[in-house]
Amino acid sequence: MLYAMILSFFFISGLTGLIYEILWIRLIIKIIGSAPFAVSIVLTVFMGGLGLGSYIASRTIDRIQKPQNLIKVYGILELIIGIYGLIFPTFLIILKPLYAVIYNYLFNHFLVYNFITFIGCFFLLLLPVTCMGATLPVLSRFYVTNISHIGSRLGRLYGLNTIGAAMGSLLCGFWIINYWGVWGSLSFAVILNVLIGVTCIIVGFLSRNDTTGSERITKESTNTLPVSAPCYDKRLRVSALVIFSVSGFCAMAYEVIWTKLLGLIVGPTTYSFTIVLITFISGLALGSVFFGWLADKTNKAFTLLIYTQIIAAICVLLVSQVMGNSQIFFAKLIYNFSDNFTRLIFLKSSILLIFMFLPTFLLGATFPLVGKIYTQSLSHVGKSIGFAYAINTVGAVLGSFCAGFVLIPFLGKESSLSLLVAVQLLVSFIIGGSYYRKIGKSLREWIPLVLLVIYGLVMSLPYPHWDRTMLSIGKYHRYEEPELLNIGWLVALFYGTDIYADYHHGEFVYFGDGIGGFTTVKRNTDIDGNVNYTLFNSGKSDASTESGDMCTQTLLAHFPLLFHDNPKNVMVLGLASGITAGEVLNYPVEQMDVIDINQQVVPASNFFIPWNNNVLSNQKTELIIQDGRAHIELTDRKYDVIISEPSNPWMAGLASLFTLEFFEQVRKRLNDDGIFVQWVHAYQMDWQNFSLIGRTFSQVFPQSLLVVNDPTGHAYDYLLVGFKGEKGLNADTAARNLLYAQKSKNITLLNHKIFYCLIVSEDLQKLFGEGPVNTDNWPRLEFAAPKLMYFYDLMIAENILAKKRLSKETENICREVLTNVDGQIDYVAYALSFNMPLNKLVELSKATSSQKERFYKLMMSYCSDKLIVDFSFLNDEDLKKKCISAQIDYLNSKIDSADYKASLLYHLGSLTNENGMQDEAANYFLKTLQYNPEYDKAHYNLGTILTAKGKIDEAITHYSEAIRINPYLIMAYNNLGNIFVRQNKFKEAISLYRQALNIDPEFILAHKNLGDVLKRTGKTEEGEAHIQEALRLESKSVKFNED
Repeated sequence: MLYAMILSFFFISGLTGLIYEILWIRLIIKIIGSAPFAVSIVLTVFMGGLGLGSYIASRTIDRIQKPQNLIKVYGILELIIGIYGLIFPTFLIILKPLYAVIYNYLFNHFLVYNFITFIGCFFLLLLPVTCMGATLPVLSRFYVTNISHIGSRLGRLYGLNTIGAAMGSLLCGFWIINYWGVWGSLSFAVILNVLIGVTCIIVGFLSRNDTTGSERITKESTNTLPVSAPCYDKRLRVSALVIFSVSGFCAMAYEVIWTKLLGLIVGPTTYSFTIVLITFISGLALGSVFFGWLADKTNKAFTLLIYTQIIAAICVLLVSQVMGNSQIFFAKLIYNFSDNFTRLIFLKSSILLIFMFLPTFLLGATFPLVGKIYTQSLSHVGKSIGFAYAINTVGAVLGSFCAGFVLIPFLGKESSLSLLVAVQLLVSFIIGGSYYRKIGKSLREWIPLVLLVIYGLVMSLPYPHWDRTMLSIGKYHRYEEPELLNIGWLVALFYGTDIYADYHHGEFVYFGDGIGGFTTVKRNTDIDGNVNYTLFNSGKSDASTESGDMCTQTLLAHFPLLFHDNPKNVMVLGLASGITAGEVLNYPVEQMDVIDINQQVVPASNFFIPWNNNVLSNQKTELIIQDGRAHIELTDRKYDVIISEPSNPWMAGLASLFTLEFFEQVRKRLNDDGIFVQWVHAYQMDWQNFSLIGRTFSQVFPQSLLVVNDPTGHAYDYLLVGFKGEKGLNADTAARNLLYAQKSKNITLLNHKIFYCLIVSEDLQKLFGEGPVNTDNWPRLEFAAPKLMYFYDLMIAENILAKKRLSKETENICREVLTNVDGQIDYVAYALSFNMPLNKLVELSKATSSQKERFYKLMMSYCSDKLIVDFSFLNDEDLKKKCISAQIDYLNSKIDSADYKASLLYHLGSLTNENGMQDEAANYFLKTLQYNPEYDKAHYNLGTILTAKGKIDEAITHYSEAIRINPYLIMAYNNLGNIFVRQNKFKEAISLYRQALNIDPEFILAHKNLGDVLKRTGKTEEGEAHIQEALRLESKSVKFNED
């Protein structure tokens, strides 16, 4: 009964230990930042403290003979941990001013700054984590009462504590922080520790007073103790420790690499990282329990240790190969189950557990097996286990550090895994071979060992091998090729990457895999030769030269700087492409600090130099590689304008840049009359959480605006603009600053009043209403945002429109722009900066001849320089014809130099075909096929044109080719079926219509045509059914469009 109670307490101790680790890291990085080195320092100190506590306890714990005294020691340790957990936040408050001084003096001195951070964290965490580390040898001394069951007892003890840690991670990652907040979660852990501590102390004293119970415990312990352990000499015991250390090193390195890898596959969210951690440590725990039991059943513990490590290394290699190429499998999973978050998380967890179970299960064997081998006598259990665990922890600390800061940056994930597997194999083989020689194993007994090691080493040369391009795309949040969902699950898992490669366009020109994350740059060349670049972080697009991103990146800079009286000092949070920061330099600023947490984006931003004003080479720019939250918290600098453009809040750690405390710190860093601009997205978001961000912002900045980025009004991005002071917007200030905006190469801003038309609300408190806010203590957004990755809420735009509140001044200024022809032309010119032609905005009927001439000139310039897909934005037929002609001339001029001649010719064919020039279109489509005979749509369009010209045989040939090339081209089936109907080939027509409906059962035209031909061939009932189905689908389509 007593043992069961202590075991349950140790399970809870593991649970609270993980809760403390998660919460303390959260609290500490709010001060020192979440930059990779900062997080690694905290984890290193935490793990190192566990090892130190284990070592210290190992030196003294065996002196305590009475079990009740061991229980009291354990209780005291738990009580110290609980009490320290309670007062820990107070220490942070005391240390923050001191750390701010250190930061401002040393943030540019990388090594010194991080060394001092390490020292500070060491002293801050030393006491509690040392106490945590001491609990294992203390309870090992208490729980192991017979050397013959040391394996099972150690395995059970370590396994239960580790399962508790997994449960703590599960609770924190999914529930208690979300529902109780940080302080509630911390209080929960403190209460549990104090209860354990007090209970154990009381039990210890009661056992002392109850001599019968005490004698029983002591008698049981002494009467069953053998004098010594099984015979393993000192060399073998040391070899076991070497394996234990290497296993700890490799296991932690595997965890770091897998966590980073799986972030690219299942998404870098709080939930994903929690899943990876839980599955990894659960496998270790189960392995510890099982192999602890097995260790007591066999006299070949050392052989078992060798084989488990060799097989574990091979399993890591094979599992890594599969996981690294499983993007399409998980994309298929997400696509099918994204409507049910709970079910999706359960399936992800289950699949990852299946993937990782065998290697982690085998890695979990080391603790009980080494404990069995290294412990020589029961009187030294505490010393043996404590020292061995300390050695393992040293290896784990080094593995975590080396993986994140040495292996991945210099070798990449794949080569790092290959090297780690090779090291684990070779160390195990060398030690195993030495052991085999010592005990005189026969040649036959050597064969399995040698073959396994050779197999593992040979396989580690080519594997793991992943498609870096696939990892760069991030299919975990945007799955664009649903036709691939028709492939089976196993095909998606093992061949999905190869199949998807055919759908990939563009070329990745930069891969940066470092401590700050996985950053890549993709180059896309349009069919007219224009080049666009996109920057990805962890597979998610964060910046580009595409129109949608350009209007956001430029507006983030120009809106606050245009309206600020005298912007001298500016801070930009987030370098990314550097375009926003580059736009700032068009204004007469004296100093601009650019803060980014990820060193990899610095070389990546060089690809955007033609657009970013060569920002990093400008003397006014100071690049600070640091966590933006920490910089805002600690810097003593003041700014006139602060621009925050982080990535999406569903990415782990970034929701902290949308909290009340962050916005309050930003306000403190602003000079009087300063302006703060915060980017926020409306996609992958619902109104509840969009308003949560806006409500939080408006509490700190009651004088604030909501601005839409897109001049066409199709809002995906918004800017929250906050003013420190009562001045707000001033049109005269904007007019004076307009000349600086006009220096930009990226925008055409002819009229400062245009920005007033982008304002959608000037009363955010009324827009977002009453409700909860997002705080550090209650990080609601962090847990809500990942659930919305596959959600699009039309209510955001509708609510903004319905609750729109503008001042009379703003309404009048915007009305002046939109009702005046010159203002309309200015607005169109601004929109065309981003290749966003506005639909029939300019009222040419009210324009003077000079205004018409100006507009014509603007549009002809646009049509002669940009690729245009749709000309419906032009309401003047004469201008439309001229623009189309100019576009055709422009595209013809690009043919010789174009990289994608077939695509360019096809576009010319489509353009001329849509505008009634069928002969020219046919010619372009034929030229398309000269460059690419497998261009399915060119065949299809030729079939349509030739049918209209009466060249039926040629049309049949091209339709047939289109279907051969693309079996999913349902209109080709339909049109070819129509031809056969006209030829009275009803059987062939029916077959084609049916094939089209097999592909798309809701294809209305095929239902109609099939119904008609069936009725003509006497199958009236079946034909009528298809016609009725067509009518039902039409009605459904009309209703959907109306809604």
